[in-house]
Amino acid sequence: MSFSSDVKNELLNYFEPKRHCAIAELAAVLLYNSFDVKIGEKLFLKIQSENRRIAEKSAELISNIFKINTEVIFENKNCFIFIEDADQRHRILSAAGLIDESSNRLNYVDPLVYSGVCCKRAYIRGCFLCIGSLCNPEKNYHLEFVNSDVHNATYLMNVINSFQIESKIIKRKGSFVVYIKDGEQIVDILNIMNAHKALMALENVRILKDVRNNVNRIVNCETANLNKVVSASVKYKEIIEYVAETIGFDKLPKQLRQIAELRIEYPDLSLKELGQMLDPPVGKSGVNHRLKKIADIADSLKEDICYVRKKS
Repeated sequence: MSFSSDVKNELLNYFEPKRHCAIAELAAVLLYNSFDVKIGEKLFLKIQSENRRIAEKSAELISNIFKINTEVIFENKNCFIFIEDADQRHRILSAAGLIDESSNRLNYVDPLVYSGVCCKRAYIRGCFLCIGSLCNPEKNYHLEFVNSDVHNATYLMNVINSFQIESKIIKRKGSFVVYIKDGEQIVDILNIMNAHKALMALENVRILKDVRNNVNRIVNCETANLNKVVSASVKYKEIIEYVAETIGFDKLPKQLRQIAELRIEYPDLSLKELGQMLDPPVGKSGVNHRLKKIADIADSLKEDICYVRKKS
């Protein structure tokens, strides 16, 4: 089962105690999962979903809010609810803000239905059940709502952003996708929808990923530092060997001879560690200064040799 399915299952088990919030959630479900069917002269309200539990929750919400008992019909991979009574259909759609004063069906929910903060939370929950999805946070942080209508996508984006969340819209294959890519903001919207178990699971993933990333950064930093030490050690070892072969250590001042001998004997030690072995000990900058003096001597020797060769 996917992480997105886990979130939806948690939301399907949550029922709003307040009637107006329950209506806001049902309104979102009806917006995306219902349509009118005309048989003869009669107009039916049909609620349809491939998810059996969404259909069952819709029936329970209708029962709790309007005291109307309905039956969920299973046919192939789809589940249906039929509201045959015209008055019942009008009551449900009117309360959900899906018909106008002339009883014409609207293709959006009247914003008055989700004007309160608590109702906005319920509306977002209903939208996620119908058109929402969430990637596995182990792979990527991405939550989205896929909408076929740009106006409804914009309404939903504005509702989400009223909670200081920066959702955006992108067009994808003829659909309008409201999406959130920030892990912390996805945690926030899970909290808004009352998906607290999923929230904790995502937070655990985020903590583990942060720890893993920090460890990788430390390892990479240590590796880079080690590479610098090795490169510098090899470089100065070659310089010192050149000086030894050319004029010998005896020609070097005592301080330079000491550090040259230590560098050759201990090629893996850092400058700080080399400095601690001197008598008296010197710091990293002091060791570096002496090594650079040896490098200057090597450069001078090379220049002298070149000059002699040219002259001859």
